[in-house]
Amino acid sequence: MVLPAFVALCLLIITLDFRQSGLGPLERARDFATTMVSPLQRGFAVAVRPIDDFFSSIAELQDLRTRNSELEQRLERTIAQSGWSKTLARENRRLHQSLKLQKSYPTMKVVTAQVVGSTPSNYRWAVQIDKGRSTGIRPDMAVVVPDGLVGKVVQVTKGSSTVLLLIDPGAAAGARIVQADATGLIAGGGSSDNLSLNLIGNTSRVAVDDAVVTSSYNRGVFPPGIPIGSVAEVGADTRLLEKHIEVEPAVNFTNLDFVDILVESGPHNARAGRRTGGDQGPGKPGSS
Repeated sequence: MVLPAFVALCLLIITLDFRQSGLGPLERARDFATTMVSPLQRGFAVAVRPIDDFFSSIAELQDLRTRNSELEQRLERTIAQSGWSKTLARENRRLHQSLKLQKSYPTMKVVTAQVVGSTPSNYRWAVQIDKGRSTGIRPDMAVVVPDGLVGKVVQVTKGSSTVLLLIDPGAAAGARIVQADATGLIAGGGSSDNLSLNLIGNTSRVAVDDAVVTSSYNRGVFPPGIPIGSVAEVGADTRLLEKHIEVEPAVNFTNLDFVDILVESGPHNARAGRRTGGDQGPGKPGSS
């Protein structure tokens, strides 16, 4: 019964509204209702606007967090790609340097090895490399980098080797001052930054910045012509038979990453190959 009555009431109101003039009772009632309700609507809108803005801000904040996370991930990928590119560039430079070394010693096999750390041994200044007897390395082989002489191999196992650095007090090598054409013996100074060049006669004309390279004196370990460094200081005491000469090394021994071993570096190889399996304990370095 309620539904038919409600429908009839709606039809009645529609009919009256259609037939009435512009100032009919329903029109006046609607204007009155609008006048009364409008201030309430405006007040309600003003009251709820901060709440609406608050929830809108929450939604925007979530969007910002999502966007920020995406940007951070993109930045991390970019940094990773940049680091990988630098690694590739460094490896590329290393390969070019190794190729130059191979061209410098065409009669020798050059084996590149990575320095894996310092090694406990009788030597203070020595490093461990990740190549050994399985790649043809034997004791008394020269170790170099593109800048110059690093030292020599003193111990060998199947997969690793110990390299005695030229700065060790027990290390030595035949050396020649290029400009003076004078031959002597270069020795390590340990904690000293410079090397000592001995056995150079006082009459030799030696000057600061003269180039020092290896010599083949006494059929030594090191092939001739490998850069050692440059003269940093020359003693001026003429009463001595020998000059006191200090040499600044060409190699940064504290920053070795990869090194190259000259596998065919002298007549000693035949003797080294006949030793017991090529594994040697610490020996007396002596001069080379």
